[in-house]
Amino acid sequence: MSTSITPDTQSLIQELMAAMQSGSLSSGTGSATGAGQSSGTQNSQEEAKLAEVFQELMALLKQGNQEGSTNPGSDTTSPAISPAAGSSASATPAAGSTSPTTLASNDASSPAATTSGTSSTSAGDGPNTTTITNTSDHDEKIGQFLNGGSTTQPTAEIDLKPGQTGTLKYENGQGGYDAEADSSGNFQSTASRLEFYADAKGVNNDDVSYIDGRNASIKVSDGNGKTAGDSQSIANSAPSDAITKDAGGRATVTGWYDGSTQDMKDGGAYMESKLGTGNAYIHPDDDRNATSSNPMTMAQDTSQHYTADFGDA
Repeated sequence: MSTSITPDTQSLIQELMAAMQSGSLSSGTGSATGAGQSSGTQNSQEEAKLAEVFQELMALLKQGNQEGSTNPGSDTTSPAISPAAGSSASATPAAGSTSPTTLASNDASSPAATTSGTSSTSAGDGPNTTTITNTSDHDEKIGQFLNGGSTTQPTAEIDLKPGQTGTLKYENGQGGYDAEADSSGNFQSTASRLEFYADAKGVNNDDVSYIDGRNASIKVSDGNGKTAGDSQSIANSAPSDAITKDAGGRATVTGWYDGSTQDMKDGGAYMESKLGTGNAYIHPDDDRNATSSNPMTMAQDTSQHYTADFGDA
């Protein structure tokens, strides 16, 4: 805290400085050393004068400190108590500013601070969409594979935690399938398939196929009353010779494919006994079946927006 210098104080300081500048006093002893000082009497007089100046100066300083402690002036204001107008340390923020307390309150009520546990992601391009929800009890990587391309490296993919939803898109004139990777993140040829094709005008043909195998249950809807696939979990009750398990212990029911091995026959027979043939492909020629057992219920569909669930096998 600073103290105001009164005129009396200033006069005494000037008098003291003049005495020191005259060279009449020696530093620290008060004895006379100046050339014009001829006797000890003169030295004693100047020392007495200097002592008087010091006493008066100390009295004024003491008085000023006492007054400042009880009634501080505007030039002794502490910034921590009352900053000047416009100061960034102001206890009352200026209009439009945000205090740390306000920030904490806003964060607590913002969506980022109260996430619901679900989120969405999107991959691919085009006016045709398949919005997929992970209804299983494990993380899922869903890949989109286009006809004529790789069957192990998807052209687009989404990663979904249980309960999460994401969207895969494709262009008119494109066809292919969506499939789930195994627990190691690799896409196998034995996976369940959500097959799609959109013609140049966006008319779709969608179906679910377990011909190659079933590592996930898939159910798809066009939002207009047409559905395909199922949401059942059947792998846990499958015969041991009709399933395989990946590194993470997730099961795949062996698909019929061409029926060339006993495992294929057993897997195809088991899925047909549990699911029938009307909602998904179990055998390659199921689309030749009568209407009630034909899996092509979503062919020539004018909808371009589908929702699907990928659940446990």
